Amino acid sequence: MPDTRPVEQPEDGRVGVTVDGRAVRVPKGTLVLDAATQAGVHIPVYCAHPKMDPVAVCRMCLVKLSTSPKLQPACATVVSDGMAVETRAPEVVKEQEGVLEFLLLNHPLDCPVCDRGGECDLQDFTQRYGPPTSRFPITEKVHFNKALRLSDRIELDQERCILCWRCTRYYEEITGEKELVLQQRGVHTLVATFNGQPLTSEFQGNLPEVCPVGALTHVRYRFVSRPWDLQRTASICPECSYGCNLNVDSRDFEIKRFASRDNPLVDDMWLCDRGRYSFPRWNSTDRVRRPLVREARGGVPVAVTLAGAVAAAARQLAAVREERGPGAIAVLGSPESTNEELWLLRRLAREVLGTPHLDHQLERFAGLAPAEHDLGIAETEECRAVVVLGEEPEHRAPVLRLRLFKAETKRGVRVHRLPAGTAPAQAVEAVGTGPGLVGVIADETARAGAAEIAAALAAAGATVKRLTVTRGPNGRGAKDLGVTPGLDAGYRAAAEGMSGREILEAAAAGRVGALVMLNGAALAVDGDDRDLLERALASVAVLVAVESRPGPVAQSATVLIPGHSLMEKLGTITSCEGRVQRVRAALPPATATATETGVLSMLAGALGSTGWPSDPIAVHREIVTAVPAYAQAGNGGRALFRGAPA
Repeated sequence: MPDTRPVEQPEDGRVGVTVDGRAVRVPKGTLVLDAATQAGVHIPVYCAHPKMDPVAVCRMCLVKLSTSPKLQPACATVVSDGMAVETRAPEVVKEQEGVLEFLLLNHPLDCPVCDRGGECDLQDFTQRYGPPTSRFPITEKVHFNKALRLSDRIELDQERCILCWRCTRYYEEITGEKELVLQQRGVHTLVATFNGQPLTSEFQGNLPEVCPVGALTHVRYRFVSRPWDLQRTASICPECSYGCNLNVDSRDFEIKRFASRDNPLVDDMWLCDRGRYSFPRWNSTDRVRRPLVREARGGVPVAVTLAGAVAAAARQLAAVREERGPGAIAVLGSPESTNEELWLLRRLAREVLGTPHLDHQLERFAGLAPAEHDLGIAETEECRAVVVLGEEPEHRAPVLRLRLFKAETKRGVRVHRLPAGTAPAQAVEAVGTGPGLVGVIADETARAGAAEIAAALAAAGATVKRLTVTRGPNGRGAKDLGVTPGLDAGYRAAAEGMSGREILEAAAAGRVGALVMLNGAALAVDGDDRDLLERALASVAVLVAVESRPGPVAQSATVLIPGHSLMEKLGTITSCEGRVQRVRAALPPATATATETGVLSMLAGALGSTGWPSDPIAVHREIVTAVPAYAQAGNGGRALFRGAPA
C-alpha cells in the first residue's frame, strides 16, 4: 500500500502555501501577494507598492483563503503554513468586477489621449478582470480639474485619480516631504498639493511612475509618444556618480524620456529630477561630425579622413616628443568617458607617449586609496550610525538622501549631518563610542576630514567604512584605472605627474607643447577655470582632441576627431561605491567615425604600438585581466580592492 503519511517539512524558516493549486514554500512573514508572485500567479493591485508599506485601500487584491471565512487583501495578509489561496474563485471575480466598476464610474474616457495609455494598470486590469458592461450611465459623472499644473514638471488630472494613496504615501514614506494631501470626503475626495502650493521636491519626477493610472504625468512627456513606439535601452544615469539604473526610451533618433529601472542595491527604483529630466541635452544636433586637421597653429582647418587625422595626430605628437621629450606632452581624459576608453587613454599616455602627466579632472586629491570607497550604498541601512560631512554629498548624488531617509526611518540608523570641517572629537561625541558599523560619507573636497573622523571613530571602538562621492558619472572608474597623476591602475604607485589644473597652467605658460584631450568639453570648468582653459588651448602648440561637442576645445584643436556622446556608446562606468555597470547605445552615432576605443587603438598603432583591441568588449577583457577587482565585480558588482596599496 502507498505511504499516506504527511511529509514532514524541514524547519528552514519557511512555510508551505498553495496558490490556485500551485505549491510554494516562502519565508515566514511573506505577504500573500508576494507568495502568489513567487508561484507565478498574478494578483491585480493598485494601492500596493513594493517600496511602501501595505494599506489595503483599493480592495482590488481580495483573495479567498482557507484560513478565513471572508475575502482578505493579498497585499496586507501574511501567509501561514498550509494556507490555500484562491485568486479566481467566483466570489473573488465578483468583487474584482465590482471594484473596477466603481473605479470607472467617474473615470473619464481619456484613453485615446492619455499619456499612460498602453502602460496603465486601470486600462489593463479592466480588460483582464473587469465586467463586460457597466450598470451606470456614462453621462452622470462627477467632474474634477483636468491638466492641473502642480509644478513645471508634473501635471495632475484629478478626474483620472483612483485614490490609491500611492502619491501621498510616496511623499510620507520615501521622501518625507509631504507635499501632496487628500482633500474633501467621499466621492468628492481628491489629491491636491498642500495649500495649493507648487511642488518643490527634487524627486517629484517619480510621481508618474508611482501612479498606477494617468492622473500624474510628466509635463515634458505630454502627448509625446506611446510606449509601443518607444525603443527601450537599459543604461545608467549620466548625471552623477551614484550609478542609478534607468531605461532610456527613444523614438525617431531622439530620447523622449528617462524612466527608472529598479536596482535595490543602488537607486531602489527612484531617480532625482536632475537626472530624470537631463535627457534633452543628449538630443542636441550641435555636434562635431568630421575630422579636421590644422598643420600649424592658426591655420585653416582642412577636412580629412579618419586615417588622415590619426596620421596627422601621430606626426604632431611625435615631433613634440622628439624635440622636447615626453614630459612636454600631457593627456586629459574625462569623467564622462567609459572605463574602456579611459583604459586605452591611460595606456596611450604611460606606455606609448611616455608621459606621467595624465588626469581626468582639475583638482589633485592626495592620498587616493580604495579604502575610502569601502562603504556600499545599501550598507548604509546596516550601520548603527552614518556621518555625512557637509551638503555636497547629497547635492552631488541626490538619491543618496532617499537612501539615508530610508535607513533612518525604516532601519533605525542614526544619520548625523555635520559640517565639512567638523573636528574628529566632535564627530565621536555625536556618534558615540562603542562597537557597530559606522559609515562616513563625504565628497572629494572633504576626503581628508573624513579620513580623520573615520580614524577617530575606529579608535572609539567602531567598525568604520567610508564612501567618497566622486565627480562625474565615471570619476571613480578613472581613479581605479589610473587616469590620475601618481597612480596607475589598481592604485599602484606610478611616476608623479601634473594634475589637470597644473597641466593647463603649464600649457598656458608654454611648458607643455602637446595636449591630448578625450571628451575635454566635459571638464567641469567655469569662471577662472574657463579662462585658464582658454589660455591653455591658445598657447599649446599641438592639441589633439577627440570631441563630440563644439566649443573651445574643438575650435582650438590642431587635430579634431569626432567623438560620441555617452548615449551612443557601449561600455562600462563605475559608480562612487565601485559598482561596475554597463551602458549601451540608445541612439545611433552622430558621426561615421570609429568609436573612441577604435580611435585610440589607431593612434597607438600610428605611434608604433600595434595590436591594441578596439572593440569595447575586447578592451574590457583586457581590463579584467589586469585589474582583479574588476574581474570579481563582473557585470553590476562592486570592484573591491582588498589589500591594494594605500
